[in-house]
Amino acid sequence: MNAQQISEIVQQGYAVVSQVLVTFLAAGGGLVAISYFSFRFFASKWLETKFAERLQNLRAEQDKTIRYVQSTIDREIHRAKKLYDSEFTALSECWALLRNAYDHSAASLISFPVPVQRMSQEEFERHLAQRGMIEWERNEFKQLTGRERQEKYHIWSEWQRYIKAEQLWREYRSNLDGKSIFFAEGFTEKFRELEDLIFKSNQEYEHRIRTYGEGVRVGAFEATDRLGNDGKRLMIELEELVRKRLWSVAIDGAKSTVGAAGLK
Repeated sequence: MNAQQISEIVQQGYAVVSQVLVTFLAAGGGLVAISYFSFRFFASKWLETKFAERLQNLRAEQDKTIRYVQSTIDREIHRAKKLYDSEFTALSECWALLRNAYDHSAASLISFPVPVQRMSQEEFERHLAQRGMIEWERNEFKQLTGRERQEKYHIWSEWQRYIKAEQLWREYRSNLDGKSIFFAEGFTEKFRELEDLIFKSNQEYEHRIRTYGEGVRVGAFEATDRLGNDGKRLMIELEELVRKRLWSVAIDGAKSTVGAAGLK
């Protein structure tokens, strides 16, 4: 109850007192005494009743205000917790996909051909099956021998590496397109820069496979070298940023949960 409300009650009490005093003066004698004590009794009851009513109303308003504030705080905490969770998941998944796509694309710089020309037919058949080559392709490859077998297998193997690298890049790009909205400022640009480096390296890798046997042209490894140098530097920088951000998000999310529980 504030000062203005108390003042109003007191003023109402004074009005009642004034009215009763007028009655005292008009009646006189014993009647005044009886009226005086009656006044004290009924005025006291009236004041207590009015005070209780006002107090009850104030408590009801206070409870209503507290519930409103609590509801508002709960909504904001829930929203913040959902955002923290979404950012944590998006960053974790996108970093894992980037790491995989980067490693496969950067590895295209070096090739380690398996010496299939030295394998027996049985060993060669088993190796091709383990690599996942379909049956009709295996039948064709088994007809090859010596250097021709080695060259054809090398080209096929490089195409499999390219297809895998391209698949991983597409998965990474798709994830980035859908979830970068949850990233904090400055993260999306770095992820996009690495996406572009991987894409250009894969394009270059595809061209090298298509032109295999025609000689190595000048700049044939330019994009791949850039991925291995500039890309590596960016990966190190981004890894540190992601690590710090993930720990920060985890701590802030935990604080939100604890704060919400403490306000209950």
